[in-house]
Amino acid sequence: MVLSAGEISFTRDADRWAVSEVSNQSTGYCPDVISWSAVARALDEAELGRPSGFTHEVVFRRCPNCQEHNIVREDDFVCVFCDGDLPATWNMDSTA
Repeated sequence: MVLSAGEISFTRDADRWAVSEVSNQSTGYCPDVISWSAVARALDEAELGRPSGFTHEVVFRRCPNCQEHNIVREDDFVCVFCDGDLPATWNMDSTA
């Protein structure tokens, strides 16, 4: 089970590695922004310094009309493929 996915950058902080940037930007898994807690737990277990949240959050939604994956930009919850309304809550784990 995938709890989160995205992109991560590291930096050397004194004598140890730390996370400088982390996002949920993954067009394969399309994780919700609330997946940060799973990322934070994994980084803490690896004893890596980290930010307090995603440094870049991506909002993903599946269009209920055409089923296409969308990245929501500027809070515009409209499908770029069919102009249908996108749901306010994350729905990438469903086909409806």
